[in-house]
Amino acid sequence: MSDSPAHFPGPIRWLARIEIWAGTVFFWLIFFGVMWQVLGRYVPAIAWVGAGEVARLSMVALTFITAGYLIGKNGHIVIEVFDAILQGKRLFTVLRVFAAVVMVITCIALAWESLLMIEQGWRRVTTVLHMPIAVLYVFAFIGFTSGAIHSIAKIFAANRPEPKLDISEMEG
Repeated sequence: MSDSPAHFPGPIRWLARIEIWAGTVFFWLIFFGVMWQVLGRYVPAIAWVGAGEVARLSMVALTFITAGYLIGKNGHIVIEVFDAILQGKRLFTVLRVFAAVVMVITCIALAWESLLMIEQGWRRVTTVLHMPIAVLYVFAFIGFTSGAIHSIAKIFAANRPEPKLDISEMEG
């Protein structure tokens, strides 16, 4: 069976599309924030301290918002010590289910911690934009919840070939 996204359930495909779209938006915010900073060094009249903060906060948001996508597409760091040894055996499927369950538990725990940080983060604000820090934890919550959803989907697809991250999919 092919590892193309078409073989995944519709909701997972839509979730992945939303994550890529949001990641693209944050990537462009990073790009424009950094470019604004660079231009501001040479043209002081347009210098804006908030540009650096936009770039930094967008980088944090990009990291969290794409976490689920990377988990679902095996774009995260994995240790494949047992994969070659167990490939094609029933124990390989058991190993994949175990790994996915560990990811579900980890993502749920991190999403829960993100919720707790969201509750506490509304009083603290960023230096320049005065944006509540809780907004960053919202992105963490979304990313870890998405990671849990992608990991649950991987449990049910443990006996099928795993998808590999294909950078060309991200090229619009």
